[in-house]
Amino acid sequence: MEELNELEKAILSKLSVKYPTIQEHIPFLRVLNREVTGVGMYVDFCYVKDPQVSIPCLEISDGCISTNENIEIQGLKYGIGYEVDVSDEKIKFIEFITYGEEWDGVIKDYRFI
Repeated sequence: MEELNELEKAILSKLSVKYPTIQEHIPFLRVLNREVTGVGMYVDFCYVKDPQVSIPCLEISDGCISTNENIEIQGLKYGIGYEVDVSDEKIKFIEFITYGEEWDGVIKDYRFI
């Protein structure tokens, strides 16, 4: 398991404007797996448990959430989109998608547009 990268944290922080309890989940999230599909990527999460701390419920219905922003990525003409999957009051994964372009999953420079 590894820490979230800068982009993954930025996405969750942006979502926390609408869903404030997400911010309280970020410190407990770790990346379980990053799977590059060729035209996107799945980033699967797991939670680390701290018996001294209770993680609040997300209070978000099961489904996918997004800010509906595009993300410009160096090397991609059309950038990427994303959705965050929430199930059972937990953040399960981020799905990144390109708009038909091949992508190796490498994120160097990015910006939200």
